[in-house]
Amino acid sequence: MLNLDLKTDVLIVGAGPAGVSLAINLGKRNIPCILLDQKKRSDVGYKPCGDALSPNSTRKLFELSGIQQPKGEEIGEDLESAHFKPVLDFELWIPFVSQTIHRLKYGQRLLESLVDYSSVEFKPKHKVIGTILKNNKVVGCNVRTDTGDKIKIYAKIVADCSGATGIVRRNIPEEVSDKFPKKLQKKETIVSYREIIETSEPHEYQKQMRIETHDELPPPGYFWIFSKGEKLLNIGCGWLINDSNKEYSTKKVLETLRNKFFPGVKVVDGAGDTLPGRLPLYSMVTDGFITCGDAAALVNPISGEGHGPALLSGFYAAEKIELAIRRENYCEEELWDYNVKIWKTYGYEGALGIAVHKLLNAVPFSDFSYLFEKEIISQSDVDAIMGSTSVKLPIFQKIWKGMRKPKLLIKVARGLMLAEKIKKISNKYPETPEKFERWVRKIKRIERKNL
Repeated sequence: MLNLDLKTDVLIVGAGPAGVSLAINLGKRNIPCILLDQKKRSDVGYKPCGDALSPNSTRKLFELSGIQQPKGEEIGEDLESAHFKPVLDFELWIPFVSQTIHRLKYGQRLLESLVDYSSVEFKPKHKVIGTILKNNKVVGCNVRTDTGDKIKIYAKIVADCSGATGIVRRNIPEEVSDKFPKKLQKKETIVSYREIIETSEPHEYQKQMRIETHDELPPPGYFWIFSKGEKLLNIGCGWLINDSNKEYSTKKVLETLRNKFFPGVKVVDGAGDTLPGRLPLYSMVTDGFITCGDAAALVNPISGEGHGPALLSGFYAAEKIELAIRRENYCEEELWDYNVKIWKTYGYEGALGIAVHKLLNAVPFSDFSYLFEKEIISQSDVDAIMGSTSVKLPIFQKIWKGMRKPKLLIKVARGLMLAEKIKKISNKYPETPEKFERWVRKIKRIERKNL
């Protein structure tokens, strides 16, 4: 019987932005790798999401590795502002440079660039069905090929870039590593549904990102409207799962909102998805294993944007993998510095996101207007928080403004202090695995606190 099993240096599971970025950066280093995706080649890059991508993320990636930013028809629209409307009579405006992009077109161009690297082999319609372990080390994956054959692909390092489900990660038993979850808990999961709609006339949201709340949404649900061009919009709804909203259908809720605000429009496309809604995984490596992008929970818990972090995490993983290959050392200790890099880069976004979600669960949306009407939180405060790595707010100087709702003020202060504590712990991520358990206990203790 013909043996179809394969061997390579790095096996990358998932050809989304994290997997393709990793493959490109390994290709630049001439490191042999196999990139798998269960989709057919022409579908690689498609993902039902808000389609927003920060130019800062791709600009940084371009500067680091030369991966081209979206261009031409890949860009839906350059966005100039974000608008948050927590109640009908109040709207917060945030100067916010971003883009909506055509995920499929951009993903296909990045995929096509792999032809420049002879060390990279792409295999579409290959589905991972299991993780191969040897001596408590990840050494490969069981794969069903495009012809239906079951094969084994062995690798020195397996990179899980398979999205929120983490198909490789979830098949690594506790005795191999207990430093990351096999599956995300429901309360750590954001469910969403989005549609691309076409209006008959130019819409009123040109160059805008909007996040709104409405009575049709279960708390802490949100409705987004992102401009993709003169007559195109990306609209969607989503929420972090909790006991009170877990039975709601995102598709049905979005249909209700679309019929209310955009009656008669043409629906070009519609699909649902799940995203991580938590801090990055406490650890993203073990012996022979590394994870990037959504599989590592690298999604902004506030905006749901994970495209930029996925691209950058692929680059950071390639840096660490190159050193491991050169040293012929694929153990957890060798890969550990990737954890340090990721937490120092994305700990702030995660910290702020956790604080915001706790506030959304603890404070009625109607109270948000009060916070801004009384200037307890000002526009400049929001600009500073969103545009820097500081969550400090002179809350005690504003106590007198919020005396009518002291409990609300206390919750805001606690939320900001919680975010600041998580950020500080993120920047003190342990340099070696030996101090990991102590660090995890600290961050879990803070995460569990209610406002």
